[in-house]
Amino acid sequence: MKKVKKGTQEGTHPFKARRTRWLPPLLIMVALASAPALACDPALQAVIAEHPERSDDRDALARSCARAGRFDEALAHYDVLLAVDANNVDWLLGKSQALIALQRPREALPLLERGRGIAPTYEDVWRANVTALESLDEFELADALLAEAARAFPQSDWPASRRRALEERRLMERGTRLSADLSYEDLSGGRDPWKGATLAVDKRLDANRRVLAGVHFEERFDTQDGQLALGYAQRVDDDWSFSVAGDVSPDAEVLAEWSLVAEVAHALPGGRSLGLRVRHAQYEAVDVDSIAGTFEQYLERFRIAYTLNAAKPTDISTSFGHSLRIAHDYGRDSHATLGLGYGEEAETIAPGVVQVTDVKSISLYGVHWTSAAWGFAWEAGWHEQGDLYDRMRIRLGLERRF
Repeated sequence: MKKVKKGTQEGTHPFKARRTRWLPPLLIMVALASAPALACDPALQAVIAEHPERSDDRDALARSCARAGRFDEALAHYDVLLAVDANNVDWLLGKSQALIALQRPREALPLLERGRGIAPTYEDVWRANVTALESLDEFELADALLAEAARAFPQSDWPASRRRALEERRLMERGTRLSADLSYEDLSGGRDPWKGATLAVDKRLDANRRVLAGVHFEERFDTQDGQLALGYAQRVDDDWSFSVAGDVSPDAEVLAEWSLVAEVAHALPGGRSLGLRVRHAQYEAVDVDSIAGTFEQYLERFRIAYTLNAAKPTDISTSFGHSLRIAHDYGRDSHATLGLGYGEEAETIAPGVVQVTDVKSISLYGVHWTSAAWGFAWEAGWHEQGDLYDRMRIRLGLERRF
């Protein structure tokens, strides 16, 4: 028996693409570059204006510009210096740091590689080389360079610490996520409980694209159904993202025989977003079309979202449902969410029998990550399905990134 879900509450579709925060790499020098700039040393500027051939003074001026956050001016001075001596490692390093701060790390790579070749024991050059690779999301190359640095500088601990941080970031931003959970719902009136099990994989293809796949098993009313699902999600740019998903359940009696879901989301100014979700599902005796719109507001570590859902089963009038979510984000990707729902819902109460009832629900659910690699999912909730029955639901799951 498959309930026609209302709204876009997280977890409504078993393999719905998880919304992901899309953040750029956090580099100290990039932050400095975007901060209000100070001035280069005026005394040194006066010296260079009168004596442009003085390399030591120009070197000092370039460093003063970099400290002031005026990386474009520092870059210009390093270009002049390197025209005098293209193999000066300090100047190669200074120009590379300016390029990284200006978010042009790829241009810095050949300079840093040359610097390491000239001065293989100059640790700051190695550090900058790793930073440039990290800012380009070249995780494998950065890890290989850190392993080489650990061998080159056995007395230093920075290669090991940065390697751990790099691995954590790789897991968070590019890791494959495996989710497994079990659910149990106790029904009122002495009815048999509902049971479910899900195994899903979320594979990132790159920073903006991912594919999802999973299997789900459901037991209701002494009937067991199995379901296979596939999905694709993509962030188009800073403002738009979309996802599509489909599932199939051969010989289904309580789940949909097949369904298709498409979602699109648009970011708005002021920490707001709009989402639209459409779904078509075919059950044994009825088709259901639904459309849902969601408005979400971000407030520091909280998110508040309202969803209006309309569902139209075959030969039954359209029913409307409302849901409200209040989520608290903490740590790195952890959250605890309170969900409230009310309105009308169409549910298959027996093969070939669909009934629309008033519903109310409240749930508390979330994901807690104990590390970048391991976490657990949890849920507890109550659902009133009109005069038919009440359900008390619990769910526990394990999350693993690799």
